[in-house]
Amino acid sequence: MELNRQLTHARRSTAAIITGTLMLALTASTAMAQSANSDVKVGFTPKFLKDDFQTLMLDLSKKAFAAKGFTLIGAPDPNGDIAAQVNALSDMLANGANVLVFAPIDAAGIVPAVKKANEAKALVFSIDDSPVGGQVTATVRADNVDAGVQGAKEMVKRLQGKGCWAQNNCIVLELQGALTTPNGRDRSEGFSKTLKELGPKVTLIQRPTEWTADMAADAAQNVLTQNPSLNGIFMASELMASAINAQLNAAGKNAPVDDPNSVIRIAIDGTPQGLQLIRGKALDATVSQPLSAYATKTAELIDLVFHGGKVELGPRDDGQVIQTPVGPQYQLKATLVTSANVDSPDLWANKLAK
Repeated sequence: MELNRQLTHARRSTAAIITGTLMLALTASTAMAQSANSDVKVGFTPKFLKDDFQTLMLDLSKKAFAAKGFTLIGAPDPNGDIAAQVNALSDMLANGANVLVFAPIDAAGIVPAVKKANEAKALVFSIDDSPVGGQVTATVRADNVDAGVQGAKEMVKRLQGKGCWAQNNCIVLELQGALTTPNGRDRSEGFSKTLKELGPKVTLIQRPTEWTADMAADAAQNVLTQNPSLNGIFMASELMASAINAQLNAAGKNAPVDDPNSVIRIAIDGTPQGLQLIRGKALDATVSQPLSAYATKTAELIDLVFHGGKVELGPRDDGQVIQTPVGPQYQLKATLVTSANVDSPDLWANKLAK
């Protein structure tokens, strides 16, 4: 018995030593990796810091870079001024940045900064949109075509519960973003094409808004006047939602979500305001942008390429990588939000209070 106890104790001691050794090795390996990554010197600029989206993007990016052990050269706020953004990126390059990350204020205006970084052999990562010139190491943005597709599928699903579906006389208004922007074109393409495929007898009315609530409100007012039996409205951005609800209220068509007489309202972005509208039954659904993943994916790709890896093209579990004239583009899947998952902690808008 004594011999068995001694053998058992010896085995446990050996196991503890091995486990401790492995933990020390893992800790040392992580520390070495972070130490090596301190050579990664990042200069970052958002578009501005006057909205929740850009502010959270900056905060999450800083955390993702720190987790990888990167050195942050700076993260100045250009306050919506493209000249200030270009100058800030140039200054950070001069101060030793070997990686530039930015959310471009203007796709054409940012090109001089991209080309200067290319000449300096610095890595270039663009978030949420891509420049129209120079070469980027990668652009990380939402799959906006798929966001539009998700919006159309949800619109059709909800239209099928309306009387107009059986009568083949449903009418839907699409309030487009600026069609001069990739996000505007992609969201409209995804929505309109899918709606026509899934609901070929649905009448689709399209109106441009240039991303402005005022233009959206005017368009909605005119369409409601001409089509009082309007059944659904798709908004390329939630920034239009409150103005659209005001127009519906003025037209006596402000029935809450799930009411048989309600006008279906679906949008894109997933802002705190949009989620609150869903909770208040003033918005049926929205498609939330993958903001949290913007930061972690960008940090992951910086780590990959800085150490000799390559951004490979093709499908991914979280999206897809396509080739564009300025370089590879990692398109992340967005998330459909309804009353069923509006309080999910994974949604970027629900991270703001944390």
